[in-house]
Amino acid sequence: MTEPNGVLIRLAGSFAIERDGVPYPRGVVGGKARTLLKLLAAERGRAVSADRVVAALWPGGGPKRPVENVATLISRVRGVLGPGVVTGGRHGYRLGGPPGVLVDLDVAAGLVGEAEGCLGAGEPALAGAAAWRALELLHFGAVLEGEPDAGWVVAAREEAAGLVRRARHAAGTAGLRTADPASARRAAEGAVRVDPFDEVAYRLLMRAHVAAGEPAKALLAYERLRRRLAAELGTDPAAETRAVHLAILREEPVRTPPPPPGSGMGTGTGSGTGT
Repeated sequence: MTEPNGVLIRLAGSFAIERDGVPYPRGVVGGKARTLLKLLAAERGRAVSADRVVAALWPGGGPKRPVENVATLISRVRGVLGPGVVTGGRHGYRLGGPPGVLVDLDVAAGLVGEAEGCLGAGEPALAGAAAWRALELLHFGAVLEGEPDAGWVVAAREEAAGLVRRARHAAGTAGLRTADPASARRAAEGAVRVDPFDEVAYRLLMRAHVAAGEPAKALLAYERLRRRLAAELGTDPAAETRAVHLAILREEPVRTPPPPPGSGMGTGTGSGTGT
């Protein structure tokens, strides 16, 4: 999947607006206009009422005629970026849709889906490339940095976190299937740092250590997970994880994970595949 043409709004990393891959200078769209575009990008495809825009732009209280001020701001944004970037009127505004306007979270979602599809099609090298591109595009989960924890900001961060998780799972699986345990370990370790209960990532990490000729490290990773689950949740590792552990103890071959059965690679504790 290539970078889109037209306007791309980046919520991950440093907020930016690009046209055909070239960033607009920060001063061209600044201040309240940037906050407005962040909100509409986070709510892309959904109409945002003028009242919600006002609350986001002036959380401590707005001007005397806030709705009119928003309309003026919208007009200025359209004048700089083009009339199709923001659609709607005073009853609700929304970001213009593809192909003319895209948000980096949508591009990343497409890359993650591509990675998972390539795994299912037996093309792990392509899967790994797409997954790592998605992670880079998402800045590994750094979204709307510096923004207050408003509902729309939290929702965008959670969406990005879910994409990062899936991308790491796909990248780890691709690394194992391409005999690149270092890449698999990097992806799995990143997932475990963010979520120490991510058993899919732990299974990938254990397999990566075995593939690198480090079974002792795989057993240590399992023990770390087991102790954390017991101490904090009062549970044991999932059957799939225990099966990988047992195979390592018996010095039996540890299979790489099979293709994902659906659109995801497994998201919850105990999800995923066996040995």
